[in-house]
This record gives sequence, C-alpha cells and structure tokens, in this order.
Amino acid sequence: MPGISFTIPSHAEAVRWACLAVRGVLEGVRLADGDKYSVELAVSEAVTNSLLHAYGGRPGHAIGLDVIVEAGQLVIAVSDTGAALDPARIETAALPAEDLLRENTGGRGLFLIRQAMDLVTVERIDGRNVLTMTKGHGGVK
Repeated sequence: MPGISFTIPSHAEAVRWACLAVRGVLEGVRLADGDKYSVELAVSEAVTNSLLHAYGGRPGHAIGLDVIVEAGQLVIAVSDTGAALDPARIETAALPAEDLLRENTGGRGLFLIRQAMDLVTVERIDGRNVLTMTKGHGGVK
C-alpha cells in the first residue's frame, strides 16, 4: 500500500515537519476537510507527546513516523525509544468537566487523539513505543 516512513529529530520544529508530510499524504485521500484537520491534529499531538513525555523535551533522539494508506483506512504510527506510555492511558483519556474551563491548554493530547481517530492503540515493540492511529476514508484520489 502507498505510504511514507521517515524519522524526525526530537525537536519542537519537527512537529511541523511531521504535520506537513501527513498533510501531503492526505491530499490523495478522500476525506472531509474537517477530518483531515483532525488527523493532522492527532499527529501533532502524538509527536509532541513523544518529544515531551517520552524524551522529556530533550533533543538528540529520533521519532519515527509511518503513514500508510490502505483500502478504506489510513494508518499512522508514531514511535520512539523513550519512556513508555501506559496503554491504559489511551483507554481512560478523557477531559474532566473542570478541564473544559481551564486556561492551560496542556494535558489534552491523548483525549484529542482519541476524538480525532477511529482507533488508537499503543504497544512496546522491540524497545520502541508505537502509538498507532487509524482513520477510515472514502478511498484514494
């Protein structure tokens, strides 16, 4: 299946690079503009989480990005070798009512990823954290 795979550095600017690459892939997929924006937001949040949480904001590490267009679905995997994410956090990611009113915009990444994507899983494979996000689409252009 068509797709791209690349590695970006654990640097804040690299989040934008990841989003631009995904935006390019999304141009060839039949998906509503709002859904495309949501997928790009999910990628931004996932890469930011790798940078901030897995690597503690430290540069000099690698974040992998795999984007695969399959029949009827888009599969995006973000991977790193940093601190592991507890898989239970994916299932319990939610916004408490008081979070809806707070000004600090941090701490909502997993919730936003789950809202944007159809399926989100996390696993530890050969020393790598792999966050896999899946979104259905209407085919390729």
